[in-house]
Amino acid sequence: MKIKYFITLLISGCLLFSISGCLKKDPQASIAQVLLVPLSPNSSPVDFSVNGVLFATTVGYSTTVGTVRYTLPYYTIEPKGTTTISYNLTGTTTSIASVTRNIEADKVYSTFLIDSVHEAKAVIVNDNLSDPTSGKVKIRFFHFSGNTSPVDVVVTGSTSKLFVNRSFNDQVSSPVYENFIEMDPGTYTFSFINTTTGATVYTTTSQVLIPDRIYTLAIRGFTGGTTTQSVGAWVYPNKP
Repeated sequence: MKIKYFITLLISGCLLFSISGCLKKDPQASIAQVLLVPLSPNSSPVDFSVNGVLFATTVGYSTTVGTVRYTLPYYTIEPKGTTTISYNLTGTTTSIASVTRNIEADKVYSTFLIDSVHEAKAVIVNDNLSDPTSGKVKIRFFHFSGNTSPVDVVVTGSTSKLFVNRSFNDQVSSPVYENFIEMDPGTYTFSFINTTTGATVYTTTSQVLIPDRIYTLAIRGFTGGTTTQSVGAWVYPNKP
């Protein structure tokens, strides 16, 4: 009896070891994150899809006149070698504009729908959200006003230029413009200055930049536009 019991235990133990040896934990799933920003001033509301999968619906251009602070979150997506991100007319599969990009694991991206709806473009940028130097702020600027001349960006009341001679959608040809710069935290207004004439195109509302945070600033709207379509600013705390 003892021999049979021992043999049974031995077989059971071997079987259990064999089964457990075959069980493997799934590797932690790889992810990427992406932001959607509809900045085409005269576009209808849009649906936002990634490789045909709907992530957000009925997202419209902001009705805020002047400076808008954006609050929509990053969406978590599966990184893939070839990924198509589309801005579609809400409730349809009709693409207003799309962009295709290799999306890498553990990377963060922002996408923008820009320009007049008849010339709409979807663009994507890398978001390097590494921490700023302790006590500092990271900030960058995009020119997304299709009919506005190149601008310099200054802190109102200062002659020091944070960003120089920035033209519409120039980060596409110069990816260095995707990068952030550092500045001191504080409460600021920013002026967009016509690079050629020196005229002030627009001045933002007061913006509080908190230490150790990351922000994106953009010019939006149309020169000559009215109400919500007039030239204004877009501000997003990438790391709030």
